[in-house]
Parts: sequence; structure tokens; C-alpha cells
Amino acid sequence: MNKSRPSRLRFNFGFLLEAPIGTFREVELNYPSVEVVQDMTLVPLTGSFVATRISEGVYLSGTLHSNISAECVRCLEAATVALTLDIDELFYYPPHSAPEGAYVIGENGYMDLAPLVRELAWLGVPIQALCKPDCHGLCMECGQNLNHGECGCEVDGIDPRLSVLKQLLE
Repeated sequence: MNKSRPSRLRFNFGFLLEAPIGTFREVELNYPSVEVVQDMTLVPLTGSFVATRISEGVYLSGTLHSNISAECVRCLEAATVALTLDIDELFYYPPHSAPEGAYVIGENGYMDLAPLVRELAWLGVPIQALCKPDCHGLCMECGQNLNHGECGCEVDGIDPRLSVLKQLLE
């Protein structure tokens, strides 16, 4: 049986569930690197959030900062994308009171933030990630990365599909 290790984003808020409504706790995060799930590692993960006891469970609010690796859409090189994760979420307790698909606190008082952080991180990655704002991309003829220098291809202003029409001009 393959047992996965517990998430580093798993917190025990059992004490908060027994506290009066309005009780809160601020949590600071400063991970140099954290594997959120197998398909995502955030380097680093910093920031803070406030966990507040409310009648439905525990409400989290705060901001986390991180970076994630992506592929540049112009040159296909590795790109590092800065992420700002704004947390604004309710974790329901007891779990049976939660609507379908909502985040819950387990009966043992543990709350795993990994699914929430993963969701926020994927939503924060831009559709067209760039390695740098002035990325020159790849040469359309030979495929060389133009960020490393010119490729030496002859620039012909005529679309190769229409080159037959050029003969009519001659």
C-alpha cells in the first residue's frame, strides 16, 4: 500500500472550532518550496491569512505570494510566473452541513489548504505566459530562438502560399 505523506498545508484548527464565534488566528506562511500536489510545486510560498470562527465553520481571508514554472508561448522556454493568491473562502464545520463541492474541516479538526491553493494557483497562471515582456519568440522559418540572436534567414515579405502570384508580376 502506497501511503502519501500528509500535506504541508494541513493545519489543525480544532481549537478554533471550540472557541466562541469571532475568535480568530493569524497564520504566517514562509515555505521556500512546497509541493501542493504531485503536479504542482510552488517556490516559494509566502504570505499570511486569518482564520476566523463563524457559525458555519471557519472563514479564511488573506494573501499568499508564490512563483510557478510555465512555458513561454512565444519561445517555448521555461518561464517563471509570479502569482498572488487571494484567499477568501469558508471551510464548513461540521462536514455534513457543507454544500456539495465546498471545502470542509474534518471531524478531527484538520483543514487541508492544498486543494484551495492548487485551485487558486492554476486560476492565477496567465493563459499566455511569457518568459519576459519583450520575448522575440521563434523564427517562423528555421525555429531558432530569436532571444539568443538573429537566425540569418532571408526575410521575404511574401507569404509562401501566394508565391505563385509573384510570377504574374514578372
